[in-house]
Amino acid sequence: MQKGMIVKNDAASAEKKYRAILQYVGTRYAGWQIQRNALTVQGVVREVLSRLAGHPVTVVGASRTDSGVHALGQVAHFFFPRKESIPDLRRALNALLPWDIRVMRLGPVGLRFHAQKHAVRKRYEYRISTTDVVPPFLHARVCHLPASLDFEAMQTAAVLLQGRHDFSSFAAAASRVRSHTRTVFLSEFRRRGHNLIYRVEADGFLHHMVRNFAGTLIEVGLGKRRPGDLPALLEARDRKRAGPTAPPEGLYLVKIWY
Repeated sequence: MQKGMIVKNDAASAEKKYRAILQYVGTRYAGWQIQRNALTVQGVVREVLSRLAGHPVTVVGASRTDSGVHALGQVAHFFFPRKESIPDLRRALNALLPWDIRVMRLGPVGLRFHAQKHAVRKRYEYRISTTDVVPPFLHARVCHLPASLDFEAMQTAAVLLQGRHDFSSFAAAASRVRSHTRTVFLSEFRRRGHNLIYRVEADGFLHHMVRNFAGTLIEVGLGKRRPGDLPALLEARDRKRAGPTAPPEGLYLVKIWY
């Protein structure tokens, strides 16, 4: 061996870092993050990867979706042995994963990439159905609210949530993060017949933040609040002043930017 030659670690050089885009129906799961004595999406994905690799594999996700919440664009990274092509690995994963979790895209990524820490913008959607009867195919996929909602008032109120604010009034009561300040880039409603879709994008979200937005905006739609009440709610920085936490089944993690 020549002097000054760098010797690579065999284990490290035999593995490659991957980024996966996952979709899942969150109904059966206690959220993304691994929990003791609970079925979670992260736990199932880790178990399958470890089985394929022949050793424990760590999976890091971009967002800790809650129990019952769905994902159209969850991002995760992990290391895996360089023994299969990417198409073969994706096929193997989807063959072993349950029907309600799917790896939609898979590819190599730089060693410095971090699915959670490097995310700069996230999009969530909250879906509401106001029809009298929800089709069975949408069961646990939407928030069913058979009522007449004032769409224009909800849209007016939603826009007032845009900007950089302290969102303490919309954080979970038990939130322990240092700062409740976030920047909301987009907050709007779209209507498709009896379905309302609330779309919100921000540089980060507090625990229950989107569901608390939705619960408050639903109260606006029901006439229990006025759109003009939103600035005072933000200023109050008091969770008790905002609306209830909307049910989890209407919430979807849609997209993450890096």
